[in-house]
Amino acid sequence: MKTKTKAPSRDAALAQEEMPPAYWLAPPWTLKERLERIEAMGQRMNAYIRFILQINSLNGTSAEAKEKAVIAFYDRMVALESQLSRIQEDVRLG
Repeated sequence: MKTKTKAPSRDAALAQEEMPPAYWLAPPWTLKERLERIEAMGQRMNAYIRFILQINSLNGTSAEAKEKAVIAFYDRMVALESQLSRIQEDVRLG
């Protein structure tokens, strides 16, 4: 008797690698697809964070450019964290 194994969804498979720009242009239609894309974006964000944490090791980039990048990155992360925190709080409060 053959057992069918469920193939991973297209989004889950793409989450492991860089998704093509066209992928992001098509809107997600289901909750499942939105959650899969959120997971993929989380992986991409982790890569951006790892990059910025190692910015001092970049050769050929001025200290001023590094400082500007870190300031901009930090400011955007603070704004994003605040917005996401509000969403989480709203959901928990129902």
